[in-house]
Amino acid sequence: MLSGLRDARVMSRPPTLLPSQLLASVFTSAEAAALGVDPNRLRAQDLQRIGQGLYLAAGAVPTEIGVASAFTRADPRVAARGLTAARLWNLPLPRQLGTWSPPTAGDINAGYEIGVDPRIQLASGGHARRSTQLVRWTRHRLQSHEVEMHGGVRTTGRLRTWLDLGRTLSVDDLVAIGDHLLRIPRLWAEGRDEPHATPRQLKESLEAYTGNGTPGLRQAAELIRVGSDSPAETRLRLAVVRSGLPEPELNRPILVGAVSLGEPDMSWPAWKVCLEHDGAHHREAEQQHRDIQRRERRERYGWIEVQTVAKDLRSSCEAATSWVRDALIRRGWTPTT
Repeated sequence: MLSGLRDARVMSRPPTLLPSQLLASVFTSAEAAALGVDPNRLRAQDLQRIGQGLYLAAGAVPTEIGVASAFTRADPRVAARGLTAARLWNLPLPRQLGTWSPPTAGDINAGYEIGVDPRIQLASGGHARRSTQLVRWTRHRLQSHEVEMHGGVRTTGRLRTWLDLGRTLSVDDLVAIGDHLLRIPRLWAEGRDEPHATPRQLKESLEAYTGNGTPGLRQAAELIRVGSDSPAETRLRLAVVRSGLPEPELNRPILVGAVSLGEPDMSWPAWKVCLEHDGAHHREAEQQHRDIQRRERRERYGWIEVQTVAKDLRSSCEAATSWVRDALIRRGWTPTT
């Protein structure tokens, strides 16, 4: 009986405090051992085991970056890849793929409904690992130039990530990411003036790539342009060209002598037609006032400005392309068909 009382007191004793390094996010049993934590401590009720050798505070929700960070800290041969890497880099993914949620019994097949594996995607350059409900493992021996550290996570670089998405995304979605990688940033707005990649770097990376998805990547590479500032602009440009209209110049300055008419999202200088796609920030009163002044200034110098908003991208951008076609015809452009 005394022995039973002693056991009860031991079991009811609160667990020892964990090192602060383990409290913030997901950690591995190897990290806990390195900090002197007894393996039995990991069985306490204030922790939850979310995968083999992977732990998190009870009640906390695992994050994609937390899981990826834990695995890449534990093994220098592990890197985030695919959609996980794309989300870490904040690449412009389709809306349904832009965020990750931990699987539950109720939605374990949620991602598969749209033909995409919903699990965290990691690559291992060492031994083959068994995939779980949480993580899909792929065995890859990545080259050093293909891997970077970003946000505390070892991950494939932006270009390698784009290549790995070739088997997952549509051609148009690959074009949107390619446009994002090649666009020239504005130093005053983004603190950098160099693109994430150059057309030559993208071309050479694709030529050297031997993975799956190369047909879609090659099609996308033919359509990628320098100058689109957003996925919406990419969609508009592709729709314009596919509808038989001339290919526009992208974010090129319009100068009339010493007068600047700005840098429209798209322009057809030969016909003095341009297009501006207005995002959410254009709803602000001050921005709307600037937009009106800009349009009036362009009209004074003989330009037609077509304005579009999000709803105009529906039905393959039918409304937007119709307005551009009408403006070009009014300025003397003749359809070929």
